[in-house]
Amino acid sequence: MSDLWKRPAMVTASVIALALAGCSPSGTTADQAASNAAMANMSAGLPALPAAVPLQPGAPTALAAAPPADALPATRRVRVAQVARRSDAYAYLDRAQGVAHAIGDAPPDYAYDDGRVSPWVWQTSLGDSRYAEPVDGGYRYYYYQPGADTPYLVRDPRYSYAYSGDDLVAVYDAGGDLLPPNDYIGRADIASRYYDRAEYLYELSRQREHRGVVAANWAARRAEIAAANAQWAEAQARQAEWQAYRQAHAAQEQAAWEQERERRALVAQRFAAWQQQGFRSPPPQPVAYLPPAPPPQPRRGWLPNWFGGDAARQAQDQQRQQQFRQQQIAQQQAAQRQAQMQARIQATQRQQQQQAAQQQQQQQRFAQQQAQQRVALQQAQRQLAEQQARQRAAQQQQQVAQQQAQQRVVQQQAQQQVQQRARQQAVEQQRLRQQAAQQQAQAQVRARQQLQAQAAQRARQQQQAVQAQAQVQQRARAQQMERQQAQRQQAQQHQAEQAQARQQAEARAAAQLREAQARVQVAQQQRAQAAARAAEQARPHPQPAPQHEAPRPRTPHEG
Repeated sequence: MSDLWKRPAMVTASVIALALAGCSPSGTTADQAASNAAMANMSAGLPALPAAVPLQPGAPTALAAAPPADALPATRRVRVAQVARRSDAYAYLDRAQGVAHAIGDAPPDYAYDDGRVSPWVWQTSLGDSRYAEPVDGGYRYYYYQPGADTPYLVRDPRYSYAYSGDDLVAVYDAGGDLLPPNDYIGRADIASRYYDRAEYLYELSRQREHRGVVAANWAARRAEIAAANAQWAEAQARQAEWQAYRQAHAAQEQAAWEQERERRALVAQRFAAWQQQGFRSPPPQPVAYLPPAPPPQPRRGWLPNWFGGDAARQAQDQQRQQQFRQQQIAQQQAAQRQAQMQARIQATQRQQQQQAAQQQQQQQRFAQQQAQQRVALQQAQRQLAEQQARQRAAQQQQQVAQQQAQQRVVQQQAQQQVQQRARQQAVEQQRLRQQAAQQQAQAQVRARQQLQAQAAQRARQQQQAVQAQAQVQQRARAQQMERQQAQRQQAQQHQAEQAQARQQAEARAAAQLREAQARVQVAQQQRAQAAARAAEQARPHPQPAPQHEAPRPRTPHEG
């Protein structure tokens, strides 16, 4: 650790001595020797700048607040002092505001754990560091000079405290106004606790593992930190003394922080692009740079130049400054080469990623084409199967239709045959019914004839009595013979009718009808003759001589 920032025997000791003793700004020989010793100590070398750690994806986590000021331990008490010129007091505040402006809204380089709080750390290419930890009402910031393990400025939401070594040399309010020196004593207790806290955090950062800040946590607190930086810029614009100091050293400060601002702006842009993607891609790599070379003396524009001396020593100082600038330029060139190499590596990685993505897209397209071809083939196969199924269905339907048509034809033929048989049966039944009716009519006729004949016979028997008995018997035998002969003829006719066609049956029926009519006529004639004989017999008359009975007419069927 450089003794420049720890003991008042160094640069700040001279400043305090000059301020308290009322000496001239030129200083004494002892003060100049202390300054030379301090520059020699700083030239011994600085610790390597810890590498930045990429941000971590994931859900936001709860950030524990750091202890308030009155809860912090105070192992020692800082001394109260002040600078020789009031305007020089803004060197501390302006330096810290320059660091904050150069960092911008770039994410922290890393975080670590102290058991409760996880401070965020930014380390610049010039060697300055800024630590931040959440507190009630905002953040508490600690600013460190290159190579120093104690702060030169601590800022909380209400005040800012400037240190030269372990001396409190300035206190500012939230608006950037410098408090009167008499008020420093009342703030010395808090300033002491902040000073010890800053040294504790710095030492702990060297012991604990550095890890990436959760990107979601930074996204949630980014606007709050940017608002604090904007508040400083507004305060600087309002403060005339601060503006005067800024104008006097703006060119040097701007040149010193130009590359840092560019690098941090690039990191902020990468984070914003990653945030727009929803932190789904790999986190962007932080900007890498080499640690700065130790400055041969405090830079102009950093702390006021309160040192005098002869021209030779000033020439030596200028030579050392020139050597430092050359070393710084060489380091910047090396950093640029490293950045270019890293850019080429990243470009190669991006190209490889693009090629891999293209190959993946080609594979996906090929897989999609294969899937589409499989789908098309499956569709074609389904269509072919459906077409074959439709053809088979059509063939089956055609076969079924043919079979149904054939069945309809067969059914129609069967129906026609049934109808024809039914018609034939109806005709036959009608013929049989007609035949039966004819036979019944004939039987009725025969029955009537028989009844008539019997009645006539009984009448003749009664009329003729004993005399006509022989004749009646003879006629009865004749009638019986006629009936038998008629029955035989009817049987023969019936057999003939079955063998002949309907015409012959009709002819026989007509003949039978004529025969019946003839028999009826004969019977009627016989009855008339019998009635006449009976009447003749009933009349009294002389017994005539026996006469022969006139022969009766014969029927066509009688021999």
